[in-house]
Amino acid sequence: MTTPEGAILLGYGGSDHSKIALNWADNIAAKLSRPLHVLVSALHVRGAADAPQHLQAGYVTDELNQLLANAKAARTSVTNVLNSPGEAIVRENKDAYLTVLGARTQGPLQSMVNGSVSQHVTRHASGPVVVVREPHTPRTGLIVVGIDGSEPSKHAFEFAMRHARDTDGRVLAMHVHHKHDGDTDEKVEQVLGGTQLNGVSVQIEHVQGEASEKLAEASREADLLVTGTRGRSPLSTLILGSVTQALLQHSQCPVAVVR
Repeated sequence: MTTPEGAILLGYGGSDHSKIALNWADNIAAKLSRPLHVLVSALHVRGAADAPQHLQAGYVTDELNQLLANAKAARTSVTNVLNSPGEAIVRENKDAYLTVLGARTQGPLQSMVNGSVSQHVTRHASGPVVVVREPHTPRTGLIVVGIDGSEPSKHAFEFAMRHARDTDGRVLAMHVHHKHDGDTDEKVEQVLGGTQLNGVSVQIEHVQGEASEKLAEASREADLLVTGTRGRSPLSTLILGSVTQALLQHSQCPVAVVR
């Protein structure tokens, strides 16, 4: 284990999207006064496929060190790994506050969203994973979280509340449904009522429609969109199904997937 406990962990590959994710991770690390740890894998790195792995990783690490020289985070560290990036990130994720990935990488992996790395990390990471698509400047402090009354959505809500508390943010909890279901509504209220507010401002909305569309719309004014990894329909497909793909492609802010 090389990641400091409670650090912001970044999977970095040298692409433009990795640099966007680095900027977001650095800002969060500075705001939360947490160390930033960057994991560089040779399999992330763009460049000649026949180049030695350690040379590819070394090239990207040199560039990364130049970027980290101007980091806002008080403490930064870098680890090079030559094995599977997905496995390495999952292994290091256990002790991190959260893990950050860029939406895409160039080279053999093609896409951190659609490729094997994001699928592996999202399936197996024990902690929250944030996917950053585009350059993002904090705007309103709003954290949007999808809830459906399930245990995973409870974990997502708890993470949203904790992150809002730590970042002086506020939470919009959205229950998106096709029709009212008394049993589900009761479970949603139990999720909301069973979480300590700790001074965090919480707004609750019950919205009829498609989860991906409504959550993506809400993300326009948000700093972070939070979802659970499993749950009742329609949130049950948030890992690899159409809903998560739509959110990761169309969300206007970073997306946090919480197990």
